[in-house]
Amino acid sequence: MDSDRAQYGFIGVGALAAAIVTGLCDGVADPPTIVLSPRNATTAAELAGRFGSVSVAADNQAVVDAAGLVFVTLRQAHADLLGELTWRPEQVVVSATAGVPLAQLTDLVAPVGQVARAVPMPAVATRSSRTPVHPPLAPVLRAFEPLGGTMPIDDGDEFEAIFTAMGTVAPFFEYLRLLSDFLVGHGLGSEDASQIVGGTFTGLLQRLATDESPDFAELVKEYAPPGGGNEQLTDLMREAGVFGGMARSLDEVHRRLTGGQEALRRPGRG
Repeated sequence: MDSDRAQYGFIGVGALAAAIVTGLCDGVADPPTIVLSPRNATTAAELAGRFGSVSVAADNQAVVDAAGLVFVTLRQAHADLLGELTWRPEQVVVSATAGVPLAQLTDLVAPVGQVARAVPMPAVATRSSRTPVHPPLAPVLRAFEPLGGTMPIDDGDEFEAIFTAMGTVAPFFEYLRLLSDFLVGHGLGSEDASQIVGGTFTGLLQRLATDESPDFAELVKEYAPPGGGNEQLTDLMREAGVFGGMARSLDEVHRRLTGGQEALRRPGRG
């Protein structure tokens, strides 16, 4: 990587990019040099203001021109803009965009020689979450290793299943919203309801963070003693088909992400 180039560039600067940049720079003695696309100008400016090694480029092409390794953190609907940029063979590109398969990504950023996909989670901001990477290219693994470690994935089907399973944050928050609304419906103030629900699940997630390989079936038993409300609610949800519906929904999302949609095409290609 040329010494006059930024170490990392980001195309797309939303919450995920902000988490990665924060993990790479916050409290780090020798943070990497990072250049951000001006997309989401407010977030980009905030990150540049917080970290001295971060700057904002004039446009997406300026990011590509400046960086040796480029993180793609765009929404799927905007992924086709990658094909409008001029890339270099020696660059490395890693995408966290769902629904853009590796072969399609490689085509969009040709002639880049090293292309990978990753599934970073928001916890990379605190360097506490392993990141699956496929294929496990050395420069991409090195980029994510300081953020909580990596999970090298060789098999493409296995990676797609991971992408599907980890893309379930919104349903999780919808579940918490329902619990909060239930409490409000029984007279609790909305702020207190949110704090109680958030605090309960924060504690549970902190427990999981200390267990390298949690047994979820055993945890269900542990938190659902016979005759208690947890057991009753679990049984009622199972009888109502909630968990079966979740499984079917995962299958449908996985089907869409692995080919149930028209592929994006690089401009100028058939």
